[in-house]
Amino acid sequence: MEIIARMNVGGPATQILGLYERLNLEEFDHRLYTGQVEENESDRLGVRDGGARIHRVAGLGRSVRPADDWRALLRLAAEMRAFRPHIVHTRTAKAGALGRVAARLARAGSAWDGGRTAHVFHGHLLDGYFSPVKRRLYVMAERRLAAMTDHLVTVGAKVRDDLLAAGIGRPGQYVVIPPGVRLGAVPGREAARAHLGLPRTRRSSPSSAGSRG
Repeated sequence: MEIIARMNVGGPATQILGLYERLNLEEFDHRLYTGQVEENESDRLGVRDGGARIHRVAGLGRSVRPADDWRALLRLAAEMRAFRPHIVHTRTAKAGALGRVAARLARAGSAWDGGRTAHVFHGHLLDGYFSPVKRRLYVMAERRLAAMTDHLVTVGAKVRDDLLAAGIGRPGQYVVIPPGVRLGAVPGREAARAHLGLPRTRRSSPSSAGSRG
């Protein structure tokens, strides 16, 4: 069960679509739960018909609105009780909070057992987003959420180290998985120089290249 606030253009949506398109459907029942994108954003899902695999959850967008958030939380918990997924995989701050709390509610309210929760930090909101007071509230919330999470995934060691320094989670919970990037064919030397607008034969001397940093 994959949960993300919105499937706008970006790395998280790209990773989710990679799973959506390539997981063996005979072996995996992979379902995506997401909200709506903002008016000024593009929706990676478009008009894609996912049947039972894509579920739009009202209130699960980027904006924080208590009434909508509560409605989305109850919907996610109900879906978990019905689906009983082996893995609840959350991404982005709001979806990570609602998804993990919903998993706790679903476990408490049904016979579902044995599922695991994983949250991916594609970055964090520790610096440059909040006032000091709001930052403390954010850290407190993430600490509590980490306590109800089985695995925490970060896209880089620096993100993991920053979160640990803030007291979010334990070292044993973390795994670092760098984003996968598909490389195109590497051009030959002449083609590369032509593409960059460089002369075909001229070479910079080591001294001149070093002097330009």
